Amino acid sequence: MALRVTFVLPVFPRAPVGGFRVVYEHANRLTALGCQVTVVHERWREGWSRPLRHLREAARDHRHRRAPHRAIDWLPVDPRVRLLIVPALTPAHLPPGDVVVATHWKTATLLPRLTSAHGAPVHLVQGYETWNVPDPAPVHQALRLPFPKITVSTHLTRVLTDLGVHTGQITTVPNGLDRSTYRPPPAGAPREGVAFLLSDSAAKDSRTALAALHQVRAHHPALLARAFGVAPRPRDLPPWIHYAQGLTGEDLAAQVYRPSAVFLCSSTTEGWGFPAAEAMACGTAVVTTRNGGVEDFCHHNKNALLVEIGNPTAMANAIRQLLDDEPLRTRLSTAGLTTTATMDWHQSTANLLTVLKAIS
Repeated sequence: MALRVTFVLPVFPRAPVGGFRVVYEHANRLTALGCQVTVVHERWREGWSRPLRHLREAARDHRHRRAPHRAIDWLPVDPRVRLLIVPALTPAHLPPGDVVVATHWKTATLLPRLTSAHGAPVHLVQGYETWNVPDPAPVHQALRLPFPKITVSTHLTRVLTDLGVHTGQITTVPNGLDRSTYRPPPAGAPREGVAFLLSDSAAKDSRTALAALHQVRAHHPALLARAFGVAPRPRDLPPWIHYAQGLTGEDLAAQVYRPSAVFLCSSTTEGWGFPAAEAMACGTAVVTTRNGGVEDFCHHNKNALLVEIGNPTAMANAIRQLLDDEPLRTRLSTAGLTTTATMDWHQSTANLLTVLKAIS
């Protein structure tokens, strides 16, 4: 009998966000492996403190509920995957199944209320989700719930054990990459400048990245920077920083990663770190903070340069080192290609399926 898997997401996506991508990538491949997959999203619940946005986003969810697969235009979702947008995350709005996978700390709070008819509960931990949370206590309470945990990195496994979760409750299943998309350019293709993610999320710390790039430009006046993000271009972004909104997949690889000599990850925390992994798979040398998740695959002076969080001078010095030392840049990028060659979505999903079958 086909395994019935229900993923629970906190909202229907507005942009290509890593945590959503993980769920849809697994949903596609689990379906190909014969599972019956449902992904449940709660409708927008901004609340009346921001009435205009609430009405606009609620209307968007109502429209997308009719054809949710078409609305996720940044990653094709297998039409056999059932996508639901429900009024609230309650047991009544979840289908019967064999296993229920919470994918965020807020969705994990639903697990204690489920019945055996919904399936065995499990929490897929994709990040230490305390950003924009004034008090981390509810997050910690959700992470400590007595259900099996699947983490996407050993960093998150350590976070859970530090919170008192027994190691026997935790399995680590790293994410994969689509290496047919994230691949290096032809040999000899020119590379120049620095690429980075620009975001208003405090966890991405784009302010420090910009400060670092200003320092680099003081020594490299012709520096070209390529930024990408989901929001429109900020009005105060300097003209020497090229900005692309909403790029994903092949467009992101072709327009940002492959043409760049260096990729900068300035995050204060990462559950795994897709942009750093994607850039590395495109043969771009990586400078990254020691933010947790990327440290599963980024190793200082072996396949990347690692610096301390929130230190623009350290970031600038590492970037300058790579721009000025082509042999070092080549050595690190070559090692990065070897590292990312082991990242595979099919294997990741196969590992996930093994865990889900054991839990169910």
